[in-house]
Formats: sequence, structure tokens, C-alpha cells
Amino acid sequence: MKHKLESKVKNMKISQKLVIVATAIAAFTMTGCNALQEGLASQMEVPTLENQANRVAIGMTIVRENNIMAFKMPISADAKWPAMVAKDINDTEKTFINNALMEGPYFSTVHYTKPIQRKMLGSGALMSQLGDYGNITSQLLDQTVSPLTYRAIQKITIFYGDKKQNWPNVFDYDGSLSNFLEFKDGKMQDIDSPTGDVYKTIGDAVISLAPVNMQKDLTLANEEMLQGFAEVAAVQATKGELETKLKVNMVKNNDKKEYAGFAPLTAEEKLDIEYEIAATETIIKEKESIANEKEAIYFELLDQAVIALESDINVDDENYVKLARNVNLVANEIQVSSTEAYTTFGLALGNIGANNVVLKFPTELESLVVAKAYIPLNLQSKYDERVARLVKNAVYLLPNIFIGTYYANKQSNLAEKYESVTKIILLAYEVKAEQEAEAKKAADEAAEAAAEESKLQ
Repeated sequence: MKHKLESKVKNMKISQKLVIVATAIAAFTMTGCNALQEGLASQMEVPTLENQANRVAIGMTIVRENNIMAFKMPISADAKWPAMVAKDINDTEKTFINNALMEGPYFSTVHYTKPIQRKMLGSGALMSQLGDYGNITSQLLDQTVSPLTYRAIQKITIFYGDKKQNWPNVFDYDGSLSNFLEFKDGKMQDIDSPTGDVYKTIGDAVISLAPVNMQKDLTLANEEMLQGFAEVAAVQATKGELETKLKVNMVKNNDKKEYAGFAPLTAEEKLDIEYEIAATETIIKEKESIANEKEAIYFELLDQAVIALESDINVDDENYVKLARNVNLVANEIQVSSTEAYTTFGLALGNIGANNVVLKFPTELESLVVAKAYIPLNLQSKYDERVARLVKNAVYLLPNIFIGTYYANKQSNLAEKYESVTKIILLAYEVKAEQEAEAKKAADEAAEAAAEESKLQ
């Protein structure tokens, strides 16, 4: 009797802890910060390399979408797309995105593999520390589509339309690592037709908002900075490709499968590549130093523009203010998105280390072999595509994290400066509007008082 009572009390305590953990986590997931939600979601999922690769793919997608917003979209005072990219995702859009994703190789098959993988690989390090109720909570709150995936795909629907055949394949890494900022496929749609004074990029628009006597210097400095970034990226891509050669060689050497046309690298060839990587890292540091100097010059000019605008802003020009508002919307969105990209890269890197997913990768692949028997026949080809993609993505995972983090940082810094320029204009406009409203109110009150006085006479 005593034993049964103790067991019952113990089970009640576990249940209470489970409820507390689940309630706290559920409440947290309902908060408005997508980056925080993503962090929590990453702790609920099965700790696989595939999940981290997909997370990095979303980070890469965000960085590329930022690049589209910053450099590919013409903008004007009446452009509609800034408001489109800045709006929150609604339930209808979520449902559409969820349904579209479920047609892909991973999302169409993951619910068949997840129970087997959780059994073979367990839960993440954090939830495992909570014991059985932590593992149960992970299963209950594991989200198939993460918060930032919804955010990233929402912008895909804006830039590429609702037809999935026009979307870029965001989960399939590009093997070359060259031209990192561009989607390698997909067909962008014309989402806006700005009129009036149309600027090629938000950078050009910001320069047009600056005092006229500063615009030439800003234009030249902007071009120099972008050239510096491009040179850094080119060398980083070279390093990534060299590292990939070594990793592909290692993976194929360790794999029992025979690859047609594959010749293992000799010890001398591997040493040569390692020397090339070391030399490339030196070049990267030099190029980054030059790019940072060019960035600092451009940012200093933008700071000077802000100071100049504080004493001379033409807020009477309605289109000038509207353009500033549109640029401000985009700059703010790029900043938020950059934080989200940081989150994906940081979480992926942290989870790779904390959960030993690289060491457990053979077990992960084994779990996928076991799970194949549970995949319906009509999904077998998609499942094979999923596994093949995972093997390739695993090789390019770390280079994409490092390059993506570099670009997310640069995008955030640039957007912050653009926001500072537009913010001073919008603040001045708000002050003017308030003053005009107060003046009108005072005039109305004076007129009303005069009318009352006239009645009394």
C-alpha cells in the first residue's frame, strides 16, 4: 500500500513538472519574437544534422531575401512592396505555406521518420536534462515547420508568387558556394510598379534623401563599399570550395559505397589544399580589412548626412517623406531579418556542438534506412531525394554558416545606417505635424472663443 502511494505521488510530481514545463514552453511560443520562438523550437526537435541543415538553409534564404530587398527591388515614394515585406504573417498565409511545404521531400516524409529517429537519437541536450518529462514535452511541442521557416517562405511568396514551381529550391545547398547572395533558381515576379522618382535600390534612395552637396560622395563611397564586400565574398567562396574538396574526399573515402569517377586525394594533394586554405584565410583577412575601411568611410558620410539633415530637412515635400517612410520600412525589416538569420546560424552551430550531431550522423543515416520501410510507395522517390540532399548538404553545412553569418552582419549594419537617416526625416515630419495640429487646435479654439464673445455682445 505504501509502495503504491509513493509511486502515485511520484507520478503526480512528474505530471506536475510536465505540465509546468509544457505550459511555460507553450506560453513562450506564443510570444511575438520569431527568433526566440525558433530557439525554443530547436530544443523540441530531434537532434539531427538534417534539422540543422534545414535551419541553415532558412538562414541562407533570409540573407538572400535581404539582398533582394536591399539591391534588387526598385523603390519610390508610392512603392507598395515595402509594406508587403514588413507585414506580419496571417493564419491564411501560414496554412498556404504549410500545405506548400508538405509537398517537398523533407516535409512530406518527416512524420514517418520522426518517431524512429527520436527513439534512436533521443531528444536535444537541454530537454534530455529534464529526464522523461523533458523528452515527452519535446514530442508534444515539436513543430514540423519552424517559426522562421514560415517567415522566410512568406517572403518567397511575395517575391516569387504563389505558384510553387516558380520558387527557388531553398533547402538544396548550392555546391559551388559562389555568388552566395543569389538564389540559383526560381522565377521572380513583378510585384510592384513604382511611379514618379524611382530608385534602383534603397541605397540609391537613401542617397537621394541626403543633402544634394553630399550625394556624389555618398554614391562613390557606396560603390566602393559594395565592391569591397564582393571581393571578400569571392575569396570566402574559394575557401569554401577548397574545404568542400577535403570534406567530400573524407566522406567518400569513409563510405563503403563506390562512386563512379571518384579518385581519392593523395596525401600530397590534401596537403596542397590545406596550404591553399591557409593562404586564402590570409587573403580573406586582408580583403575584410579593406572592406571594413570602405564601409567605415561610407557610414561616416551617412552620419554626416544625418547631422546635416537635422538642421535642414524638407518635410514639406510629401513624396520626400513618403520615400523616407518606405526606405525606413525596408531597412527595419532587413535588420529584423538579419537577427533572425543570426539566430538560425547560431542555433545550428550550437546544436551541432551540444548534441554531437556530427558524431551521431552515422546513426542518423541508419535511422533513415530503418524508417524507409515505413514510407508509403508513392513517397519513396521523395524520400530518396531527401536522403541524397541531406548527404550533400552535410558537406556544405559549415561553410554556409560562416559565409551566411558574415553577410547577415553586414546587412544589419547597413540597414541600421539607412534607418538612422530616414528616422531623422520621419521624426522631423512628426514634429511638424504635431505643431501644425496644435496650431490648428489653437486657431479653432480662438475662433470658437471669438464666436462666443460675438454672441454675448
